[in-house]
Amino acid sequence: MMGKEKLYYGKDIEVMFNSDVCIHSGICVKGLPAVFDLSKRPWVDPDGDTSEAIARHIDACPSGALTYKLLNDEFTTKKEDEHA
Repeated sequence: MMGKEKLYYGKDIEVMFNSDVCIHSGICVKGLPAVFDLSKRPWVDPDGDTSEAIARHIDACPSGALTYKLLNDEFTTKKEDEHA
């Protein structure tokens, strides 16, 4: 079941957002406004910070609506691995 998943491609990281899972805690936009900005389209800029900073921030997403895949190695989020 995919839901409303959207993929944002960056140079070093891909960010996936599932709007069906999001609980709108606001942690993403408050913590990394250069990456997550609701006033912009697209609202996710995977090149707005380092891939490491984005990955750490996504790991703090309480709903699991945000996941990522680092493109420089094989590491993916724990949440993404559970669905594999």
